[in-house]
Amino acid sequence: MITRLRLFLLLTLPFLASCSDDDKEQRPYIRDVHVSQQLNLTNIQYAALRQDRGFVYLNAGARGIIVVRQNANRYLAFEQTCTYQSTDTCAVVKVDDSKLFMKDKCCGSQFDFEGAVISGPARFPLKQYQTALSGNTLIISN
Repeated sequence: MITRLRLFLLLTLPFLASCSDDDKEQRPYIRDVHVSQQLNLTNIQYAALRQDRGFVYLNAGARGIIVVRQNANRYLAFEQTCTYQSTDTCAVVKVDDSKLFMKDKCCGSQFDFEGAVISGPARFPLKQYQTALSGNTLIISN
């Protein structure tokens, strides 16, 4: 019985080891910084957030934050650090000139306005911050 168990382990361990996380692409390193922003949406500085798919850039987060209005009750906030080769100084995501998607001009990765990858080489979505709407105040935090 013990011999069968040893044989079983000898035959299955290589397969189990091949399924380890080492074979998967590791999550990108994006520096953790404290984020606690409050935006008064009636402020002219945030006028773009009064329409759906409107966006603004904030000087917060690791390399900046993009805030996107999905609808009157839903706002999303994304770290501008690209998830592909995130430590490169040029790995910064901005809204494309077409205003149809977000793009890292360095690697060419494209992301939709929900932070998901449209085209690579990036394989992970953008880091997202928490948002909460309280009256005319949008709170962004982590």
